[in-house]
Amino acid sequence: MLARHIIVVENESFLRDLIGKTLEGAGFSVTTAANAADAKRAFAAVDPDGMVVDIELGPGPDGFDLAEAILADSPETGIVFLTNLPDPRLAGKDSTAVPRQAAYLRKSNLSDGNTLVDALNAVLKAEDVSQFRHDLSKDRPFAELSRKQIEILRQIASGLTNNQIAEARNSSVRAVEAIIGRTFESLGIDVQAEGNARVEAAKQFFWATRPGE
Repeated sequence: MLARHIIVVENESFLRDLIGKTLEGAGFSVTTAANAADAKRAFAAVDPDGMVVDIELGPGPDGFDLAEAILADSPETGIVFLTNLPDPRLAGKDSTAVPRQAAYLRKSNLSDGNTLVDALNAVLKAEDVSQFRHDLSKDRPFAELSRKQIEILRQIASGLTNNQIAEARNSSVRAVEAIIGRTFESLGIDVQAEGNARVEAAKQFFWATRPGE
C-alpha cells in the first residue's frame, strides 16, 4: 500500500521540518513548501492526498487563498490549517473561509503531534472533524468580539491613531472611538486609561496571535 502523500506549507523552516518529520514518523510521504507559490508547484508535481498549511505565509497569498485555489481544482484534497490565529477573523476573513471538511488547529493547543496526525486522518477519510475545529471553540481568544472589533484591534496593535483608523475605514473618529470603547470593555481593559489601554489592547492582540513569543 502506497503511503498517503502530504504537502506541508509553512514559512518557518524549523516548524516546516518538524511537522514534516512528525508526519513521516506516522507513515505519511511528505513534501514541504515555504509559501503558496512553492506549494502550487509541489502540488502539480506530486498530486498529494492532503495538505497541512499555515495561514500566515509571508508576502503573497495566505493559507486560505492557497486552500481555495487547490480545492477549486482538486476538491477531494484533505486540508488541515495549522496556525497561530484563534480563528479566520484574525486574518480578515470569516468562518466560511474554512472549508466544511477541513480541520483548523492552533499551534499553541497542540502538546504533541498526535492531534495533527488524527486531524489529518479525519479529513482524508472524510470523517467528523468537529473536534479538530479550534476556530469554533468558545474559549478561544476574542471569541466575543465582532470581525469589525478585531480589525480595529489589529490597527491599534499596528500603532495607528484613532484619526488614522477612521481614515482607513472611511469612518468618523467618533464612530471609531465608540467601537474602541466597546472593544476595550469586552476585553476588560480600563477605558479611562487611554494610553495604557491601547498598550494593553496591543499586548492582548499579540499574545493571541503570537503565543509564546
